[in-house]
Amino acid sequence: MPGGREDRQDDGLKDYYMEWDIAYNTTQDDLLIPEYGRTVQDLLRKANAVEGAEDRQAYVERVIKLMLQMEPGIKTQDNYQERLWRHAFLIAGEPLNVEVPEGITIEEEEQEAAVRLPYPSLKSRMKHYGQNVQQLIQSAKELEDGPEKDHATYIAAYYMKVALTSWASGQFVNEEMIRKDLYELSDKKLMLGPEVKIGVPGPNQPEQHPTGRRKKKKKKSSRTNNNHPQGGNNSQNRNKSRNRKNRRR
Repeated sequence: MPGGREDRQDDGLKDYYMEWDIAYNTTQDDLLIPEYGRTVQDLLRKANAVEGAEDRQAYVERVIKLMLQMEPGIKTQDNYQERLWRHAFLIAGEPLNVEVPEGITIEEEEQEAAVRLPYPSLKSRMKHYGQNVQQLIQSAKELEDGPEKDHATYIAAYYMKVALTSWASGQFVNEEMIRKDLYELSDKKLMLGPEVKIGVPGPNQPEQHPTGRRKKKKKKSSRTNNNHPQGGNNSQNRNKSRNRKNRRR
């Protein structure tokens, strides 16, 4: 029946849910600086509506103190007060009608856009020698014929051997192959004669291709050797005990 008990209960539930009209974050504006929270953003966006210059100034200063409480780690940064005021103007979404403390500038200086550095391209198929070695070869082949070019050719071959030694763990390092690769990488302009011996990389030479692997140390066996003095003492003690038993008999 209309107006019965069930209808009264439905009306009561509607009134109950209407009192709890919750605004979810998905229906609200995005947070410009999430670290300060939505409450700070709502307070700053209502700042210009505060009547009276003194009351508005005190209102914004209290909100900035609240921002410092929300992010206390900002104190470790230089000019943190200026940073807080800049954030306040940014969060407000419009210029705040307040006086900024002396020495603080709200407008940030325009910074030039960073120029993106080109990624070095290595078109050679012999990438195992590394880019530094191939740049050394390119510099050596541009030199004029003479002792300086011969020395640069030998240095390039030496570091090619260093690269192969670290890359192949010292195995299959063929000097004839190095001479051939040097000739091809230099566009047939650098030649290292067969009489020239390429030096062996020393132990202090840094690796061109470090793997980060270290050899595991072998654990020393804890077994006692019979030749150890302690083993000899044990055998002497056994002989003494046997001699005592024979005397008793």
